[in-house]
Amino acid sequence: MKNSFAPIFTSMLDSSVWTEDYSVRVLWTALLALKESDHVVRLTAFQIARRANMTEKEVIKAMNILCAPDTKRLEKQPFDGRRVKKTEDGWMVLNGQKYEDLMRTVSRRAYNARKQREYRSKKPLHPSLPSAGEREYEQAIRAGANEEQLDAIVEKYLKK
Repeated sequence: MKNSFAPIFTSMLDSSVWTEDYSVRVLWTALLALKESDHVVRLTAFQIARRANMTEKEVIKAMNILCAPDTKRLEKQPFDGRRVKKTEDGWMVLNGQKYEDLMRTVSRRAYNARKQREYRSKKPLHPSLPSAGEREYEQAIRAGANEEQLDAIVEKYLKK
């Protein structure tokens, strides 16, 4: 298995998965850490049990809960609230791509903010007046600009 990382957002604590038994929460967290870049955990229940410090029986029982529709929430959910799906070679974390995309957005915004700070620190300005790049970036955010549009603004002013 390749060395990878899994973003864990605090919103996970507000998820209905957090109302499940301890073994389900431990397994869910372990699956997030063990999944590969295609969001599949390619391990047997026995191997997952060893990694999660659980018994194989606990893993299978908890996996059945994670593979089943979520009946605790009434509103429509992606995959009917299922968090995991059995695949030929393991288990797929169904909403893994959604959170990977969210992590990219968060990382990109942090990168852009850092670059804006670097740009501002290099250019002498009146301390109370924002630069043209800052004004354009803030206006774009308020207008709902996407990641590519924000990147274009940053690149435009970094080149100057």
